[in-house]
Amino acid sequence: MPFMKVLITGALGFIGRALTEYLGQRGHELRLLDIADPTAVSIYNPLKHERETRSLKLDWPFVRGEITDPLAVAEAMRDVEAVVHLGGIPVNIPDQGATIFRTNALGTFVVLDEARKAGVARCICASSVNAFGTFYWRLSRHPIPYTRLPLDEEYPPAPEDPYSLSKLVTEETCAAFHRGYGMTTAALRFTWVWPEEMYQRARGDLKVTDQWHDDLFSWLHVQDAAEGIEQALLCPDLPGYGAYNMCASDTCWPEPTVDLLERFRPDLLPALTRPLQGRESLLSIDKARCTFGFSPRYRLGD
Repeated sequence: MPFMKVLITGALGFIGRALTEYLGQRGHELRLLDIADPTAVSIYNPLKHERETRSLKLDWPFVRGEITDPLAVAEAMRDVEAVVHLGGIPVNIPDQGATIFRTNALGTFVVLDEARKAGVARCICASSVNAFGTFYWRLSRHPIPYTRLPLDEEYPPAPEDPYSLSKLVTEETCAAFHRGYGMTTAALRFTWVWPEEMYQRARGDLKVTDQWHDDLFSWLHVQDAAEGIEQALLCPDLPGYGAYNMCASDTCWPEPTVDLLERFRPDLLPALTRPLQGRESLLSIDKARCTFGFSPRYRLGD
């Protein structure tokens, strides 16, 4: 396996911490960038539904700075071969829409532009299933009229909120840097990413579904997220640009997927493009699987 020198932005965030540990164990050389102070990192505890402040010991060079600050990003970018851009604001608060959009959209541009200046050839960027504009935080509350399921990356996006719009712009920025400069970019559309503790709790207690969920009952173990990022980093024939759904192969609820549709959204049954087996996901990962071998290992209820 080839080893790379990789810059991780948003390295002190949830996925960033897991990715740092994983890539370090795999032999890659890392540099970390984050706005947070490593001695006082605010970490969300999904089991307690609250944030905790912790001090983190870092084993790799660290640059503290904003992803929207070209000087900080340029300092972190020196001599790296690839970038994993995870930095951003992962919430939707419409009253803070300008801040969210500016940080996420401008931050992606700055990271890719400084990568271009530094001669970095490959950038893997964290997008989100919110780029579809049909997940979570829809402001209109109108039912989503999917025309085909499982949902693939070709479905026309329709964002309504600042965060979802910023993620769609992130993807377009990746595409533009490939068109303009030949940079190899990939935008990974992560769904709800779970820590190990949440996975273990759900495994032992899959509750009966009581309502429709706009996330299509999708989820992803953080270890599968880290492995998928590395697969995209190392793929020798990764296309110059692509957006890729990243989720588990099953849903996070116990009933067969077709049963969920029959109970809560029978209007979507005609949208199925093929038969679904058991608890198969309504979010397609075929593109990531075929392009760079993404094959999530974690499932629920097996």
